[in-house]
Amino acid sequence: MHVLQSETLRQLLKYLQERLPRTYKLYSIVRAIDQGKWDGLDICVDTWPNPDMVITRKQPGHEHGAGMYLHAEYHYYIEPNSKIHSNNVGKTMFEEICDWNAIAVFRGNVGSPRTVSILRDIAAKKGGRVEEQVQLTYNEKLLPDDSVLQRPTLPDGFYVTSLEERDVDFVCNTCAYFQEGHTSREYVRRAINAFPSIVVRDAKGDVVCYEFTHVFGTGSAYTAPEYRRQNWSSFFYKHLGIKRQKNGYLPRQGELVSLDKSQFYSKGFAAKGGKLPPKCENHLVATFRPYSKSNL
Repeated sequence: MHVLQSETLRQLLKYLQERLPRTYKLYSIVRAIDQGKWDGLDICVDTWPNPDMVITRKQPGHEHGAGMYLHAEYHYYIEPNSKIHSNNVGKTMFEEICDWNAIAVFRGNVGSPRTVSILRDIAAKKGGRVEEQVQLTYNEKLLPDDSVLQRPTLPDGFYVTSLEERDVDFVCNTCAYFQEGHTSREYVRRAINAFPSIVVRDAKGDVVCYEFTHVFGTGSAYTAPEYRRQNWSSFFYKHLGIKRQKNGYLPRQGELVSLDKSQFYSKGFAAKGGKLPPKCENHLVATFRPYSKSNL
């Protein structure tokens, strides 16, 4: 196993870019580290310069890392059809890099049918279980030029700006992805300071709706109930997607979408006839829960 140094990150970015969209979250994290916008994470590979497996880990002694929650998160990429599992290298990396004494979430491409079974085997050995969920990732549509976006009509006194540190508590209280606690609040603070965001404020300066960018490149949004169904979120989605492209987090000319397979069908995202979008990629979200923890 090798921990990559800063001078090799540009080469890794090229490697990950050639494998989009299956690498998009990991690509965005490495991009943020390379630009000096995020710290606290190591990028580990099985071998260099032609890795079969890339995975993040929290740097020893660093408090925050990339996690949204109060548990650890590991973003990885496994080269399809590689021998990373048949030679036990992948299993060894998962065992050595990850903290198996606490709740952990693994996010990455499926890579191999054996990935889930290997995580389950390690979990059983460590005294816990793994719950897996498959997400779909695809380019939804081409993003238009910012100049041709149809901006929503705002009430008098309302204005568009970016999120600020004073908005951290509001975001933590309204974004469904966050739990209370120092780690998640610190993550929000770092994210809105480092990455593109957009917010509508009323005449008093209070937040009406917002969207901000995660370290792994996609966004989270909120609109106050009384202002929903006015196409504001659609504008934000496209506007912030263009911002992310300009900042290098979406090198292709389309915004990436990630959702659960169940959401794809139950919430009307499926194309006519129930067909999946072209170039759709499966992503794995696997959560390890040790039996010794009370919050199972």
